[in-house]
Formats: sequence, structure tokens, C-alpha cells
Amino acid sequence: LDPVHLVSITKGVVNQLGAIDPKHAATFTRNGAAFESKLNALDASFRSGLATCKRTNIVTSHAAFFYLAKQYGLEQVSIAGIDPNNEPSGSQLADIIKLVERDKITTVFTEDLVSPRIADTIARDAKVRTATLSPIEGLTDKTKNDTYLTLMRKNLATLQKANDCS
Repeated sequence: LDPVHLVSITKGVVNQLGAIDPKHAATFTRNGAAFESKLNALDASFRSGLATCKRTNIVTSHAAFFYLAKQYGLEQVSIAGIDPNNEPSGSQLADIIKLVERDKITTVFTEDLVSPRIADTIARDAKVRTATLSPIEGLTDKTKNDTYLTLMRKNLATLQKANDCS
């Protein structure tokens, strides 16, 4: 979920594909460079789009957004830790609700492929809304025509709205 990190991954994939299929190495290199350019533009959009946020804490259903948060100066508070199927204790839920209220967080983030039940409970108890962030782990019928770039742009818009970024 970190476009800067994905540039490095793209370089590695291009190199490996070129080694496997040298006949098409120039095409892989050209396509990789084009994708890197799009990733750099996405990174610039995230940097400028999140630069003036009133809030930097994000409450997520699970800890899927570490790299994104780290790259763009956000602090992720996950409800379920690494495993989205973990259920937090009552005291953990109470702590998260207090954090939401104390930091004037407006949104608890859910995901398409994970039950929103606990996030909905926190949002209801804290009197805030929920919104969906994509961890890009899989597509649904709703997102089947999306790409990494379109999903990440949706994530950016969702984060900007939730964190009052001007």
C-alpha cells in the first residue's frame, strides 16, 4: 500500500522478467518505467493530499495499512491487530472509543472483504461514521474493474475526507 515501496518492487519484477524472457526485456523495461511514473505521480498526490490534514490518526478494522500510514505520516490504530478475524476485548474496544472521542476522529475504516460488525459498533458508540479503505487484498463485484492505481486514489480521497485535509 506504499507506492514508493512498489517502485522498488516494480524494478525487481522488471529485472526478473527480463532475465526469464530476454527477448522481451525492452518491453518489460518500457512498461515498468511507465508504471513507475504513475506510482511516482500517485506518491506525489498522497504527499500533497495528506499534507494539511487536521487529524493523522486512522482507526482501521485491522493492521493492514502500516506501510501506507508510515509513508504519509499517519498513525494507524487497528481494532483487530494483524488478523482481521481477531475480536478485541471489551477494554480494547473501550480504549479505541475513548481515542476516537478524544482525538475527534470522524471515521472508523472498514474493508470490503472483512465483516464491518466491530467497526460499526465502535463508530455507533463513538457517534462517528464508517468508510471503506481498500487493503488491496482482493476484489469484490463492486471493485472488479479497479486497479491498484484506482483503488489507491479512492483510498486517498477517503482519507482526505475523514481527516479534513484541505
